[in-house]
Amino acid sequence: MTFFGLFLLFFKIGVFTFGGGYAMIPLFFDELVTGRGLLTQPEFANLLSLAQMTPGPVGMNAATYAGFRQLGVWGAVAGTLGVMAPSLTLVLLVGIFMNRFQTNTYVRAVLDGIRPGTIGLVAAAVIFFAESSILRAPLQSLWTGEGKFGISLFGAAAFCFTFMVSKYLKWNILWIFLVTGSVGAALGYWGLI
Repeated sequence: MTFFGLFLLFFKIGVFTFGGGYAMIPLFFDELVTGRGLLTQPEFANLLSLAQMTPGPVGMNAATYAGFRQLGVWGAVAGTLGVMAPSLTLVLLVGIFMNRFQTNTYVRAVLDGIRPGTIGLVAAAVIFFAESSILRAPLQSLWTGEGKFGISLFGAAAFCFTFMVSKYLKWNILWIFLVTGSVGAALGYWGLI
């Protein structure tokens, strides 16, 4: 893959994504794993974990990391610029024509149509994360019979723990990552997960 090819790949993802980084995840998966085979599914899950842990938007971090995996530093630059260019252009245009956009019924109608689609993309991202952390096989294995469907006890426990301490005890996300990461590392060291 070339610098320009990477730029176009991530530019396309940036153009067709509304709703932020989590809405980009299904498009990243389709392009990088299913479509072009640039990453395997476990590599993609690791990419998303790193993209969430590092400061900055998830979509930008994922594009930077995926670009780096392909072409090193210049690939990271291509991925970052590609995914950022459509949003930057749109924000500049909206800033210039703000008064027209606020009162235009067509623009409002388009945005009303995009919102439910964005929720669907975020839901697809949630399912991907569940399949790569809580479930032992993809959901489709329930009806295809391919793979042994089940629930990862550690994944389910980490999910419940994270939900409870973030929702009710209001723990800082850093502490949650430290606890779940440390427990995961310990269990992995002992060969329990």
